[in-house]
Amino acid sequence: MNTALPSESEPRTGPLSEAWAHFDRKNWPAAAAMFEAAARSSSTETTAESIEAAFGLAHAYARQGNYAAAKEPLDRALTAAWGSPETRQVLTRAWIPRSLSGHALNAAKASLAEPARAHRPELIERLRTLALIYETAGDLAGTLLVYYALRAIDPHDTAVLVKMGRLWMMAQDNAKAASFFQKALARDPHLLPAMDGLADIAWIDGDVQNVRDLMARRAELSSDPAERAAALFKAAATQPAVAFDESEIESARSRFTKMLVAGPTTSFADPWKLALGPNFYVNYQGRNDRDLQVATAAYYLAATPSLGEVAPHIRRRAAASKYRIGMVSNYFSGHTIGYLNRGLILDLDRRRFEVVLFRTPGSRFDETTQEMAASARMIDLPPDLPAARRIIAEAELDILHYPEIGMDYFSYFLAFARLAKLQTVSWGHPVTTGIPNIDMFLSVDTMEPPDAAAQYSERLIRLRGLSISVARPVLAGTAMTRSDLGLEANRPAYVCAQSLYKIHHSFDDTLRHIVNLDRDGLIYFISHSAHADERFRERLKRQLGDDIQRIRLLPRVTPQKFLHLLQAADVLLDVPHWSGGRTSLEGFAVGTPIVHQPGAYMRGRHTLAFYRRMEITGTVVDGPAAYAETAARLVHDRMFRGEIRGQIAANSDRLFNDRESVREIESAWVDAFESIQ
Repeated sequence: MNTALPSESEPRTGPLSEAWAHFDRKNWPAAAAMFEAAARSSSTETTAESIEAAFGLAHAYARQGNYAAAKEPLDRALTAAWGSPETRQVLTRAWIPRSLSGHALNAAKASLAEPARAHRPELIERLRTLALIYETAGDLAGTLLVYYALRAIDPHDTAVLVKMGRLWMMAQDNAKAASFFQKALARDPHLLPAMDGLADIAWIDGDVQNVRDLMARRAELSSDPAERAAALFKAAATQPAVAFDESEIESARSRFTKMLVAGPTTSFADPWKLALGPNFYVNYQGRNDRDLQVATAAYYLAATPSLGEVAPHIRRRAAASKYRIGMVSNYFSGHTIGYLNRGLILDLDRRRFEVVLFRTPGSRFDETTQEMAASARMIDLPPDLPAARRIIAEAELDILHYPEIGMDYFSYFLAFARLAKLQTVSWGHPVTTGIPNIDMFLSVDTMEPPDAAAQYSERLIRLRGLSISVARPVLAGTAMTRSDLGLEANRPAYVCAQSLYKIHHSFDDTLRHIVNLDRDGLIYFISHSAHADERFRERLKRQLGDDIQRIRLLPRVTPQKFLHLLQAADVLLDVPHWSGGRTSLEGFAVGTPIVHQPGAYMRGRHTLAFYRRMEITGTVVDGPAAYAETAARLVHDRMFRGEIRGQIAANSDRLFNDRESVREIESAWVDAFESIQ
């Protein structure tokens, strides 16, 4: 997605032209170098060319994730642009995304291209317009840079500080986000949006006490009954991301359950705008969550009955040559949900299905999004639940499908409404929704235990295939050594590449077996946050004692570096309570064996289905001792390791590009839809 363009008056030549050419090719380092050359070649810092070069340089740095380096040229360009209406036009015209089109873009261009007056309010207004354009286009880098410009104009604007905190949360840098929320609270200790931001970060960290304290303060300060009730609900609902033991889990669940049983004390006009949503961490506690999910949905429906709205067209069905299917997600992108559903979206039979994709607010736009948008009608939903429901209802869908329910709050609340005769969900978030208007849960037979139907509020569909048609991941770039990846070069590397909140406390006993069996081995995990990391190490120390030094936490890495990490591991450790989905597929794609102990619920059995598809049984175990023995054997028994790796190499293609799974889902939808006519 191209996100910037030079001034439209005349074609650029020289370094500036070369810089934009590199920018369009996404060669950010080369673009930065040429923008710097263009800036040096300008006679003064106030020429249009110089300002354009400075803004281009800032954007090129931002595209590389170097926001600190981007700030200086951005400040330089802003300072120069304030001095001249003519050069201010470059500021605005150089920042409009090329990919936006239609009346909105033309109106924005017309507004921003007018000669600017020299006073700050108009510049601030135009920058806010630019920020809105970038945010609507899903361009986080551009949005952040514009807000840095707004902060340069007024460093004490608390609304800008709070927004920058939210943007850094979207960029998954919660430490930086917290610093902006704290700056805003330093200016205004009663600023509720900043307090909400810190509470949301504490919630992500699973810092239960911090959330309770912040929400108690928030309830005390708020004059609105709904806001007070929402704060108390969040305080009661918050679960630890890393729980120490069953007693802590039981205590947290009990507190939440009491809140649900008591019911709402006031109505919520829009629970999404109160930052309410599904209770994410409760699903990682190793329990059958059906009753709790049903109770949560019932609570929200009692507080906001309009969530259950029924679209007018449901009571009729006009004759049509194709089934009209809609899909709703925040993750039609390179996100795991986008990866798992790309094949379904692209390969649905267009002779039978008309496809409409609805993106929820805050969705990222990337190359995967662009590919999906080229194959189906794509609509960006507004940040308002009633308006979003109307837009989906106007599409008069036959079938509405949610690739996941439980991660994105907006999708969760949309799913309460009846917007199509048939509404389904799949295992992007592999837990029942508890929502009355979700009719079917599309699962995989080989992932499910025999008694699985009792774990779902929906009708469970046990598909014969894997229900996904995904591309095989490919290693790219230069080879990486173990040292490059943070692994010790000459010691066995047992890698558990799941998020820490997926590591149930009962898995600690398995880790103890491994460190006892292989005294030279190191076990690697991926860092989550400072708070969660500390709790995880403290919990493991209770189990491992001095052997805690053999547990290593690696920083988060890019998707390509992650693939290299999986390849460099001697063995990958799957977790019985929350098995790898995309991670296991990626591990098999690079040929690394995975030890798997099937869990009690589908969410702990993904890797089992993958192994069954490949007809491999030697690495599927039934308990902690066998798990540790198999892991150590894969590291030290060359013949066994070679046998398993050979089987993976020979059979792993069965996991990818499975278009038959798409045909099976089509049949499941059509059969179910026709049965309710």
